Amino acid sequence: MKSIDYRSFFFFTFLALLLSLPLIFSSNAAARGSSDLSSVQAAPEKKEKKSIASKAPGTGKSVSRSYVFSQNSMPIGKEKYFYAHGKDNCLSATAEINISVPVRVDLLQSYALAADGSIVSYSAAAEVMGEKQALSCVFKDDEIKVKIFRKGTEENIALRSAMPVYILDNMNANNFQHIIGAYSHKKGGTQSFKIFVPQKLMAGELALEKKGFVKGRLAGKSKEFLEYRAVEKKSGLEIFIYADNSGALAGVVVPLQKFSMYLEGFELDKTVKPLETREFTAGKFKAKESELYFKAKDGMKLYAKITLPSDPKIARVPGVVLIAGSGPTDHNGNSAILGSTINTLRDISERLAAEGIASMRYDKRNTGNSDLSGDSPFSSYVSDAVSAFNFFSAREGIDADSIFLLGHSEGGLIAMSAVSGAPKARGVVLMAAPYTPFDKLILEQVKYNLDYSVSVSSSDKNEFLNQLSDVIKRLKSGRSPKLKGTVNVPSMDVVLKSLVSQPEFVSEYLNIVPEKLASALKKPVLLIAAELDSQVPVSDFSAYCDLFAKKGKRFSRLLVPGVNHVFKPAKAKNDVSSYLSAAPLSPAALDAVRDFIKECCGR
Repeated sequence: MKSIDYRSFFFFTFLALLLSLPLIFSSNAAARGSSDLSSVQAAPEKKEKKSIASKAPGTGKSVSRSYVFSQNSMPIGKEKYFYAHGKDNCLSATAEINISVPVRVDLLQSYALAADGSIVSYSAAAEVMGEKQALSCVFKDDEIKVKIFRKGTEENIALRSAMPVYILDNMNANNFQHIIGAYSHKKGGTQSFKIFVPQKLMAGELALEKKGFVKGRLAGKSKEFLEYRAVEKKSGLEIFIYADNSGALAGVVVPLQKFSMYLEGFELDKTVKPLETREFTAGKFKAKESELYFKAKDGMKLYAKITLPSDPKIARVPGVVLIAGSGPTDHNGNSAILGSTINTLRDISERLAAEGIASMRYDKRNTGNSDLSGDSPFSSYVSDAVSAFNFFSAREGIDADSIFLLGHSEGGLIAMSAVSGAPKARGVVLMAAPYTPFDKLILEQVKYNLDYSVSVSSSDKNEFLNQLSDVIKRLKSGRSPKLKGTVNVPSMDVVLKSLVSQPEFVSEYLNIVPEKLASALKKPVLLIAAELDSQVPVSDFSAYCDLFAKKGKRFSRLLVPGVNHVFKPAKAKNDVSSYLSAAPLSPAALDAVRDFIKECCGR
């Protein structure tokens, strides 16, 4: 058997800026390296595509269901599912899946299940924005045998996993039907199931428990639905599954990713969740954390939390607006792509409260509980940061003359850009902020990953890099890029297609020059970098330091040893597990933020 040519986890984190398809179980694949379906070419197509769908083999009649896929409350695709029971009550099924946002994905799946719902065989043929892909799996004797079709050739991979295994792929509602069908109501409690996610070649374990009945509606009629709670054990990702009184699947909800799959007309009774206030002790201070919404300049409603410590010595405390990094990263610093809790911004907020410093952190537009605006230019995210600053400045108990902007990663670019719209900002904190322009960064990261790919020829690598360079030039100049036919680097084609799918954001972002933003700053700056950062190299930190020193700007600096991009302890740059660990944020970094703020405020 050939070994799997895994791609870099860090490259996928970089791509979070570009693409956020609903990958329910992506965190585990990231943790062990990813070898997903997008890295293979399709096998030769078979003309008879609908034979199983129209009439599944076996003695039973074919039954069909249709589901809608939604992310951030917006429909993004649909599924048509056909199945029939054969002899020994085994089941044969197909699922036709169509995703339209953010990129076009057409997927045809066929699989056979044992009487207990566990998987026997699985195959999938997909077309992703015109690119054909295919894979098949057989499950037997504690082994999963996978065939990947690449350029007309067949690659075989074997994975070990105890049986029975239940298939749970990223975008198939009915896979959850088979899991809840295998749940023993007589036994009750929390039950564990071995799972396999074919698009990620990932084996794992799912804990499932029955929660009870909840009220909802289906086809306009009030009904009760049985609610199950599932937790993917390695990532801790929480999933809720709903079935009607007959046991038929009605819906699946993944709260962290704002992703759901449901029968047309299914909805749970909507109860408006009140905005909450949490009171807690932070160091020697009593603190209050309040949920709220504020309006952006264009009227978008953005969700936020303000943490306000109570200092009996002063009526108004200094504050910091915390700005998240790239992709769907929320107010706590957690990404829907990773599907796990990192809590970079939450940890900063709580430490600041313990030092008597208030903070405001928010979900960016198109993220978490904030409104959706679709493809938006970089300037909209900058304007949102200014709106957050102005809203925070007007709050009772906040010293409007002592508010700082703190940006992590891409958030650092937003913070520097926002200063001109927030002239009263006392200072700027840049944590792991990139200095390399985005166009150069893309080419460097792609070239880095291609250099480590032994399955791609030099000519294919050069052809892809030339096409990528052309797309970047066109977008940077405001022109529509032209995509040629698919080159033989399908695992990297997602970069091209993601750039093209967000022209407003990407066109502006490609023209951002961090050096110019930094040169224009007239505020005190704190630079913090991570020694083992695989995304923003230490050389970027050095470049900022050299620039500020050359221009005589007031700045402080700290290079934190032994930590990664999110300032958690790591053993090396490629220590993937450190991203998802429960370790706290670097105390040295937090101390530096505290000292910088107090020094600027003369406290």
